[in-house]
Amino acid sequence: MQIQKKILLASYTTFKIGGEAKYFGVVKNIEDLKEGVNFAKENLLPIFILGGGSNLLISDEGFDGLVLKMENKDLVIGLSYDGFMKVGVGAGMLLDDLIYKMAKRNLWGLENLSWIPGTVGAGVVQNCGAFGVELCNIVDWVEVFDTETGETKKLMNEECGFGYRNSIFKKKSNWVIIQIGLKLNEKESSNFSYNGLEDFENNENLTVKNVRKKIIELREKNTPWVDRLGSAGCFFKNPIITKDELEKLKEKFPEIPVFEEVGKNKISAGWLLDELGWKGVFEGEVGVYDKHALILVNKGKGTCEEIKNLAQKIEDDVFEKTSLRLEKEVVFV
Repeated sequence: MQIQKKILLASYTTFKIGGEAKYFGVVKNIEDLKEGVNFAKENLLPIFILGGGSNLLISDEGFDGLVLKMENKDLVIGLSYDGFMKVGVGAGMLLDDLIYKMAKRNLWGLENLSWIPGTVGAGVVQNCGAFGVELCNIVDWVEVFDTETGETKKLMNEECGFGYRNSIFKKKSNWVIIQIGLKLNEKESSNFSYNGLEDFENNENLTVKNVRKKIIELREKNTPWVDRLGSAGCFFKNPIITKDELEKLKEKFPEIPVFEEVGKNKISAGWLLDELGWKGVFEGEVGVYDKHALILVNKGKGTCEEIKNLAQKIEDDVFEKTSLRLEKEVVFV
């Protein structure tokens, strides 16, 4: 693996923001990963693992260590078992590329996550989700490399600590995801409960390709093209609140959308920000996307500090008017 010096990270992120990495290397396989980790240890450098660069805000000062960009993309289609197909995929494959490949095989489970940017490995860390489906619904196992011991370990789904936009991998900075096992359905198994998908209910001629196409159409309506506007996707999580908190909130916002979440209630942060007038608000080069209030965008010359300042203003405004503190979904580096 070639280790490069002073590589600008902005071009490796969907936000198009970020300073230089002191050192930078591309991981194609486990040997590259070991080489990079050894280099970091020998030079007493911190390591940052970079996937597709989405859901990420990198400091204007960059990263004073070694950035390892995961590009291991091996794909292994297993044997059919009891109506399911087992699939193994390298953590560096783009999630949407994987979904495209599975749609061609008419394997169900991932299609609702179509057009989410980033790699499969990063998606597992974040437990990304859309249209009623989370990646944890499909994950069978996750293989990690321990940078401290140099050993690999396989965790089954129940050991991954999956939650709403969360997993055990957020807490284990010494674990690098290298491969993921998925369990896909050979028969139709999509979630059609979200607006825009109702026509698929009880449709006997469904294909994964058709559902994927519809999901992409829906996402295109409220998601910016990253070659036109830099963004990291949804900047804040949807708050999960108690029944009492919901009742107080509904006194001010009786029409706020609510989704049940394991005995609690998940509310739409995007709807709330729209109601508070944040959609389309810009401060110089950065602002709130005019079609989706949860997405902060960079017109091209925005900085990390400008995004942070805007996000803080939004958080403070929401807290002042609702007593709710928004939690960031985007990772800060």
